[in-house]
Amino acid sequence: MSEQTIKQNHEDELVAKQSTTSLLSSLRLPDTYSVSGGTALPLKAIYGKLNKHRFCRIHPGGGYKFRCLVVDDKDRGETYLATPNMISHLDNLAVPKTIRLAVDSTGTPKLIGEPDIDPSSRANLWHSSLKYGIERGETTWVRIQANMSAGQYEIIESANDLGEPRWPNQSMEELINDAFSGRIIDSSDHPFIRQIQGRV
Repeated sequence: MSEQTIKQNHEDELVAKQSTTSLLSSLRLPDTYSVSGGTALPLKAIYGKLNKHRFCRIHPGGGYKFRCLVVDDKDRGETYLATPNMISHLDNLAVPKTIRLAVDSTGTPKLIGEPDIDPSSRANLWHSSLKYGIERGETTWVRIQANMSAGQYEIIESANDLGEPRWPNQSMEELINDAFSGRIIDSSDHPFIRQIQGRV
């Protein structure tokens, strides 16, 4: 095979690679693509625990911290927010927490409850380790998972830089309204209060 033929074959391979790269670039779908061909609307945040298999970030802004009373109905798997004037009906079932905004590495938003730490009460490793994990998540990607044998949460920081988090555009009020629609306890006639008082 002549030197000219080898050179020509090399040039043909380069052209083919460039064509393939160009073709692949044209095939890539944008992040906002949906099956219907329209633009994907923002995902609604839900309230709950962080996914132990996904790295997440916690929004550090004060506008995305909402301190309120949280009521967990563990029998029905429901969580409510309660107005402060309902504390006399709920007693210790209503727990003060700070609702925080988190997003995982796919951009899926979630609202989580950051526990209050009472320095005068007995130390609670579950609460203190979760609070620490949330604080770390303000500046770095973390996974938070329960370590039952240690009686606390285990915090794992990402080995690689996962980039900047994709925060939703909604305000905290809008996110909470969506997540807790129909689950606000603001009356003594609320079904949950009627249930715990035996008035059902």
